Amino acid sequence: MIPADELPVSVWVWDLDIDAPTAAALSGWLSPDERQRAAAFATSELQRRWIAARAGMRGILGTVLNVRPNAPVFALGKHGRPYLTSPDCPYSFNLSHSNALAAFAVCDAVVGVDVEQIKALPEGVAGMVFSPPEIAALEAEPETRQAEKFFQFWAAKEAVLKALGTGLTVSGRSFTLDVSQAAAPRLIAADWANEDTQAWRLLAFDPMPGFTGAIAVRTTRPLRLTLKHWVFDL
Repeated sequence: MIPADELPVSVWVWDLDIDAPTAAALSGWLSPDERQRAAAFATSELQRRWIAARAGMRGILGTVLNVRPNAPVFALGKHGRPYLTSPDCPYSFNLSHSNALAAFAVCDAVVGVDVEQIKALPEGVAGMVFSPPEIAALEAEPETRQAEKFFQFWAAKEAVLKALGTGLTVSGRSFTLDVSQAAAPRLIAADWANEDTQAWRLLAFDPMPGFTGAIAVRTTRPLRLTLKHWVFDL
């Protein structure tokens, strides 16, 4: 049983590399607009991955809400964040994907999730999206760990931005995270008006080898993360 003061967050992860017959079957879960968006990708691999991402989101929501995967109808918020038009949905949700991995978070409160593949350190990117204290913390790491630390920062910052739901109107340089405790990043400073940095909770997770992930919720309650693996049942 979850303690009364904890806020449960469920995160599903799954593989986006599906074959053509599976993609064709999963397309039946999508709306006409989603199928049109999938067809606009330049390669069949990217088309299949986008179908797998959206179908996974629909399949999970269908399980959570006890409806068919093709039943949810989405609309876009002011900054492009999708939400369900049905007033009966009590949950916030958020989708992320990196390379062939997807993650989908569901929570009672507004949640942001991000997953990132750990790869070669992108040159010059940290200076554009990290705050000065974050850059200093990154540069203090041994060179062999800087790429991993970079993507830990990146995933946690993206999760915060997605929970804010403000799109690109808020700069990553406008707030500072502490990721010295890898499993529990903290928001320690923000330039946003009237923002209480203590009213945020973040958790990191390992979705699969070679990747890192994070969730962020604006809440004072401790988070309880449940990580699950989604499998398409056709």
